[in-house]
Amino acid sequence: MIEYNKIPFLILLLLSSTVFSQSGLLKKANEDFNDYAYQDAIKKYESIVTKGEGTFGIYQKLGDAYYFNSDLENASKWYEKMIAKKSELEAEGKDTLDINFEHYFRAAQSLKYLKRYKEADELITKNTDQTNIDSRIVRLLKNPEYLKDIKIQSGRYSIENLSKNSLYTDFAPSIYKDNLVFSSARKKVRSHSNHNQWTKQSYLNLFSYSLKDTLGFSFPEEFSEKLSSRLHESTSSFNKEGTVVYFTRNNLTKSKLKKDSLGVSRLRILRAKLDNELQWSQIEDLPFNNDNYSIAHPSLSADGKKLYFASDMPGGYGMSDIYVVDIFENGNLGEPQNLGPIINTEGRDTFPFISTNGVLYFSSDGHLGLGGLDIFTVIPENSDGRVYNVGEPVNSYADDFTFIINDQTHTGFFASNRAEGRGDDDIYSFIENTPLITTCEGRIKGSVFDFKTEKEVIGAVVVIRDKNEDIVFSGKTNEKGEFKEPIDCDNKSYKISIQKEGYEQEIEEVNVSRKKGIISHIFKLKRNVPAKGIDLAKLLDLKPIYFASNKALILGETAGELDKIVSFMKKHTSIRIEIGSHTDSKGSDVYNMKLSKRRAVSTANYIISKGVDPIRVRSRGYGETVLINECGNGVKCDKEMHAKNRRSEFIVTEN
Repeated sequence: MIEYNKIPFLILLLLSSTVFSQSGLLKKANEDFNDYAYQDAIKKYESIVTKGEGTFGIYQKLGDAYYFNSDLENASKWYEKMIAKKSELEAEGKDTLDINFEHYFRAAQSLKYLKRYKEADELITKNTDQTNIDSRIVRLLKNPEYLKDIKIQSGRYSIENLSKNSLYTDFAPSIYKDNLVFSSARKKVRSHSNHNQWTKQSYLNLFSYSLKDTLGFSFPEEFSEKLSSRLHESTSSFNKEGTVVYFTRNNLTKSKLKKDSLGVSRLRILRAKLDNELQWSQIEDLPFNNDNYSIAHPSLSADGKKLYFASDMPGGYGMSDIYVVDIFENGNLGEPQNLGPIINTEGRDTFPFISTNGVLYFSSDGHLGLGGLDIFTVIPENSDGRVYNVGEPVNSYADDFTFIINDQTHTGFFASNRAEGRGDDDIYSFIENTPLITTCEGRIKGSVFDFKTEKEVIGAVVVIRDKNEDIVFSGKTNEKGEFKEPIDCDNKSYKISIQKEGYEQEIEEVNVSRKKGIISHIFKLKRNVPAKGIDLAKLLDLKPIYFASNKALILGETAGELDKIVSFMKKHTSIRIEIGSHTDSKGSDVYNMKLSKRRAVSTANYIISKGVDPIRVRSRGYGETVLINECGNGVKCDKEMHAKNRRSEFIVTEN
């Protein structure tokens, strides 16, 4: 399990001001709790609860004791009792202090361990107010769909539990030449003074084994007696030559444990150098180590010019923040610089690792994650400094931390206390199969074709709208019937509409994401022109086309009606028509046929004269061969009946 005195730092616990009895078992439980002997405190508190004397404050401390020992399943149980007790007291009209946000946050993290994400998020959002500007709340309110972002990054790694893990705590891997160096509590307890009151395990020490031992014959050995003390050593980082190491240790001076005013032994970073006899020597404190706060978890940049670390020094944003300090050529160090609120939160931001490519990885429970500590990364070339959750299976519902990676081989190690591990904290190896999805060159590309002819449609109007119906692009297809537009593809949907005269409008909705940022789509437009055989005279509701008796001249009102045909054909440039001219049965058949042909030709010439391509207009005289009533030769009909047969038709022959 993660000991919180070995990682982010001993935290000042936010205690309820509920008054507790200062006698008997409760007094002893509180003393254990305040001394960070959480296992002993848990036994005493639970004994009190078993006797039916559970209170709001006891439930809260039980939740905290389990939480700081990384037993989030039991922590959730007691935090739920704490919240229920508060509701019970309020229902009875009894005064009780509000639960502070930190305890709601811990309760939510515990629920996440049980994969009850919706309940966890609601616990945060429903128990805050507008005056609380905690960045953890702000992040959740801004991105309630954060699990989708994590899913996008998930599945990129193959992981494997190391066979070298013990039944105890193993974590903090680093690479020293061809060896894996790590921190472990595997040393057996020799005496009361040689085990940790917090977890009842041995104090941590640095161990190593050869990575060339692919058959698994070797066993981890103590890395260096010179670097070992009677308390904790952990989180090491080496320069590329393997001649300098930075590592974390309890605050010891000449083997004497130093504590602050609260009785807490803080953590500090030490530096050692390899001497001519290949022994670690010249062990020295970093100049900014301090008895009143912790400096821990070093990570040295590839060029040896910067050291990243975590600290709870004054002026930070949360329980622990990540800092960087310059290392000068003479070995002196500059002033630590906080990495700022984009990376650091009000929670625990710790275990930094800087890769050879300058990519920062770190663990945090303040950024949006799956539960406990998750591993996050920041890409240096991203100007917005966006923080990314690296996704499953590296991250889990439990604590995931001390991530290291080789940028060239895309292999590395991390630690986790997930339930399926071998011990409390286990080290896992991994292979990064695909890179982190960070950049999104979003683009919507389209090709527009005629549905029937499959020819490209040039000049079609393209409009792209976002989910708020705001136009993000408006243009036309080029000479190839194509269009393309860069867009913001960070998990958004867009609506594309394609429209051109003579075609039905086509609308398509597309979804883009960082995983699928480039969308290519083929649009096939269907014509909305009249079908073959349609008479435009009826479609456009033309008045009858009249000619002077025995004449074929286009005059007055007739010209106005034909202009409607002209206008329609200019809008719908694909259609072709046949002009059919018909007469009544008066006069001889031969005469009527000749007259109808002249009228058809005259009508066609008029339309062509107005700018319609001659190839699109065909004329034909039918005479009296296609009467629409019984008024044929020798049949008596009135004027109205004969007039119905005198007509011009504009039949669509091609669309």
